[in-house]
Amino acid sequence: MSPQIRFLQCSGCRFDSPSWEGPEEWISQRNQDLWKTFETMLLICQSEKIDLLFITGNLFEQEYTRKSTVERVAKSLGTLKATSVFIVPGEKDPYVTTSAYRLAVWPSNVQIFSGGISCLNLKSHKISVYGAGWTAYQQDGTILNQEFRAKTDGTIPIMLLHSKTADSNSPQSFPLRPEQIAASGLVYLAIGYQAFFSGIQSAGKTIWADSGVLEARNFNEQGPHGVIVGKLDQDDVELEFRELGQRQYITKYLEFHHDYKAIITKLLSETSSEEREQHLFRITFSNQVPKDADINTLQKLLAEKFRFIELETPQTEVDPQFGLDFMTPGFSASHKTSLEECNYLSLSQIYFQKINDYQSTATTPAEQEQWELIKKIGLAALEQGRISYEN
Repeated sequence: MSPQIRFLQCSGCRFDSPSWEGPEEWISQRNQDLWKTFETMLLICQSEKIDLLFITGNLFEQEYTRKSTVERVAKSLGTLKATSVFIVPGEKDPYVTTSAYRLAVWPSNVQIFSGGISCLNLKSHKISVYGAGWTAYQQDGTILNQEFRAKTDGTIPIMLLHSKTADSNSPQSFPLRPEQIAASGLVYLAIGYQAFFSGIQSAGKTIWADSGVLEARNFNEQGPHGVIVGKLDQDDVELEFRELGQRQYITKYLEFHHDYKAIITKLLSETSSEEREQHLFRITFSNQVPKDADINTLQKLLAEKFRFIELETPQTEVDPQFGLDFMTPGFSASHKTSLEECNYLSLSQIYFQKINDYQSTATTPAEQEQWELIKKIGLAALEQGRISYEN
């Protein structure tokens, strides 16, 4: 019996992207966190003698990536002398004319897929690795069609794709469907697209999994993040999720009351000093916060205990004309109040400020009422159907 092949799977690094939720001064820190996690992953490859490294999309963020970053990644992957590295570009880093992947000379152990499905045979491991990378920012059709069949040549067929599945929440068209995966003849399908580890899934005889992103970037990506470490042969696939993320985004839901000491005591009892130093916290109050509440004082008291913490304090009102609940976004003391100075406002907060700006120029009571009506209708729509644009 041939020895099992050891592999590691990751996705969603997005090197150089400034899209980290939190204060602007944390961008540099979070980029350092990402590099630390990436280097930890490389150490696992070396220490555990990983045969194959699968990077399933969004290694870079095309719009922001620097040449020096691409060269550093290429050099780092080149240190994995005993590991074959396979990369499929995704929608954040497609293999276009100006692709980040063209900014470096890649080492011989790294293979980058582009265009339609192609296959690379590793005779030393008796494995066939299929893959297809994005070559545009929009996908025009199904990557894995119903007609695809892995070759039956005695090798173990594996495929890498950056694609969502039919049951995942995403705006991407042409998702992978279970019947397509089942008909593929693959032993394992390594997917990258969603923010979280998918768990171990199967369609027919094919095992598949999405590792999720390497590091969380916002409060919509709460929970553990890391890589998949696996073993496989012709008859069996074993997968293990390893949490590697340096920091988490954590939301705590509390009922607001004026006993600030009790609020702080409760939060301290639910968190360790290490967690308060390491992670980013958001407090969301489940009840309506009184307009006379001194949120600034509470924010300052909490800031003495947490490295980063923000308060989300929406005020709920009912419009008598439309019967709609709409949320007036609250601004925590940690937020800057100028739209031009803050890169981390929610869509509702940006809308709220913009309409306020227009409303301030109104010259008649009728115009004031008109802008107030626009504000209420817009906020009602935004808060009832918020869309996250992060992957």
